[in-house]
Amino acid sequence: MSAEANRTPGRYRFLLSGRWAGTLAVALVVAVACAGLGYWQLTRYQGKAAAIELVEANYDSTPVGIEEVLQSAGTALTTSQTWTPVTVTGHYLTDAPHPSVVLPQRPIGGSPADHVAAIFAVDLAEGGTWLLTVDRGWYATDTFTDHGAQQEVPGGDVTLTVRLRPAEPTTDRDAPDGQVYGLAPAQVLAATTGDGGPAVGGDGELVTGAYGVLADESPTTPSPPSPLPRPAADVGNHLSYAFQWWIFGIGALVGTVILARREAAESPGSGPAPASGPSIRTVRDRRRSAEEEEDALIDGQLRDRA
Repeated sequence: MSAEANRTPGRYRFLLSGRWAGTLAVALVVAVACAGLGYWQLTRYQGKAAAIELVEANYDSTPVGIEEVLQSAGTALTTSQTWTPVTVTGHYLTDAPHPSVVLPQRPIGGSPADHVAAIFAVDLAEGGTWLLTVDRGWYATDTFTDHGAQQEVPGGDVTLTVRLRPAEPTTDRDAPDGQVYGLAPAQVLAATTGDGGPAVGGDGELVTGAYGVLADESPTTPSPPSPLPRPAADVGNHLSYAFQWWIFGIGALVGTVILARREAAESPGSGPAPASGPSIRTVRDRRRSAEEEEDALIDGQLRDRA
């Protein structure tokens, strides 16, 4: 084994010092954190991409009957069915204490907005009634403006086209009278009827696994709320952010290696090994032999002259 190979481990003994142990630990923590943040950005990108695919697949499809999508009132809407348009006929619960309820502070395009939700009694083709939660639209949040006109619902028989979405989970927050904090069908029904009991104007089965976003209503009111906009087809910069975080993590490790190699190169004893060749003792022995030969030659010449 060469002298250079024998010296290499010793050059990096400083890595065992407390200072370098801390440096290596920080580099590993930074690398792991960057890897985790990159993965988080990747999952956000994948989630938005999947949501956009659902909009493109279902949003503009031909409306069908609600019973073709949901087998029963208790059936949960699957992810692949999100935004499926359905056409239903029936009536709003105009005899209820709150024919519509307000969902406050649900932003639209980054601006504060209130939504108007109501329970719609769907007349099924084969008989019976389902109670469907409907998000009728929105208006800009303004506590100094009377939005009673936007909160009105049409009376009598109405035909709706709605796009189905999975029902939101219930919330533990206590909402003021006539308001809800989420589109959980049971809570919307409770806020509408005032006690959560059967719908005013007739019993019906509550659709618990989905709600509808209003696309069309006939007839409608003179000043209906604004329709909800089509979901934006923008995945954002999450994928590029993911790669940036991963590059930062790799950079932390590479930078640590470079610093270690630089310190090893500048440490004492890291210079080049002596050139191979005859040892000092060998040189001295050769000199001594040459002197002895010279002395012997001189002695021989002196004897010849004598």
